[in-house]
Amino acid sequence: MLRVAQLKEIAVECPGFRARATARAVTRFFNARFRPLDLTGEQFSLLIGIATAQGTTVAGLAAESGVDATTLSRNVQNLERRKLVRGTGRGRAGKRLELTKTGRRLLEEAVPLWRQAYAELTAALGENRLRSANRAMRAVADAAS
Repeated sequence: MLRVAQLKEIAVECPGFRARATARAVTRFFNARFRPLDLTGEQFSLLIGIATAQGTTVAGLAAESGVDATTLSRNVQNLERRKLVRGTGRGRAGKRLELTKTGRRLLEEAVPLWRQAYAELTAALGENRLRSANRAMRAVADAAS
């Protein structure tokens, strides 16, 4: 029979449990910073992904970000409804995504908020510790893939 102490150890040591808890905390943190722009951290990440991988498809963006393509497609549709993103063409890989002028303007407004949020995290953790945490998260993701 499992003891409570064993379960607590799993809760503390399990990378999956810790990753989900960390992701929720980081999501809340960035959502609060982007709220004045009616933008979420996830939407900001999508805008960045689309802007940096010009002409990418939903499938390409999903593969790059590790997000389920169906979920990503719904999120992209939300950005399309807001006229922040448009899809062009219809090749085998799907429509190509690009930011609209409105999307680029919103991203220009959001980047300073991201920089400020990043500075807050850096102040709280220290630059080396934050960079180390980012490297560790990438390493865990690579090892689990």
